[in-house]
Amino acid sequence: MKQALQKLTLPLLRRRAEEESAGLPALMANAEKAAHSILTGEHAQRKSGNGEKFWQFREYDPTDRPQDIDWRQSAKSDRIFVRQKEQQTMQTVLFWCAAGSGMDYSSTPSRPTKQQDAVTVALALAILMKNANEQIGLLDGTMYPGRSDMALQIMGQRFLDADSSGDLPVAANIPPHADIILCGDFLSPPEQIEAALRPLAARANNGIIIQTLDPAELSLPFAGRAIFEESTGAERHHIFHIESIRNAYQDKLKDHLSAVKDIGRKCGWHWILHTTDNSVRDTLSAAWTITSHEQFKVHS
Repeated sequence: MKQALQKLTLPLLRRRAEEESAGLPALMANAEKAAHSILTGEHAQRKSGNGEKFWQFREYDPTDRPQDIDWRQSAKSDRIFVRQKEQQTMQTVLFWCAAGSGMDYSSTPSRPTKQQDAVTVALALAILMKNANEQIGLLDGTMYPGRSDMALQIMGQRFLDADSSGDLPVAANIPPHADIILCGDFLSPPEQIEAALRPLAARANNGIIIQTLDPAELSLPFAGRAIFEESTGAERHHIFHIESIRNAYQDKLKDHLSAVKDIGRKCGWHWILHTTDNSVRDTLSAAWTITSHEQFKVHS
């Protein structure tokens, strides 16, 4: 162990860090392309949250825009302050992307993984929110909500750095009147999903569930022998004729999707199904149209 630690020199650590972050520029480029297609299209535009009424001073954070700095207030101390405005404080959108090992799945090499599409949708929505002067942040509280390009970079890197335990969302501190956008496969048991979402819905203003799946998870197009394994590797099931369970599997998954959608409805949230063989732009357009309404809460 000691020898292994000694091998972790600074150049090696830097190289590993660069390898880990190598996927961010590509994901960010895809997200920016998808967001641009919405901005240049004929889709509803979310109203700006940049109000005029003064609300409070707070200390500057790297996610803030430099133009929001109040230099007069900052000159009174050795700290830098930004001047928040009332609507700006109220308009906050928090994002979460699942990071469980099951999100790495893709049924074909040419198709993006579920996580790649989920992160692309989340980042594209964050770009649109930022351009509308909304504050964007992470549901887990690991970054201060902001409206700068740095906030987007931090968000993207956090998504890539997330550990493998994130099958369901866990919130830290949710600001008043915040909106929440969740991107994941949501294949956990419905009772666990509801237990995770109910507390969020009680504290948030609005929410959208973007359930992201590979098309093979919907149709089970395989033939012959197959092994179903839990993401934790704790349990394995051998199926010798997968055709014999296809209809039952499809019915069970259909029931599960209905259950997730119903949980969202009970929470007063919207539900969108995204499959990785479909365009990210279509899903982004649907989500952006929902958020563009002043009150997009679903009433049960």
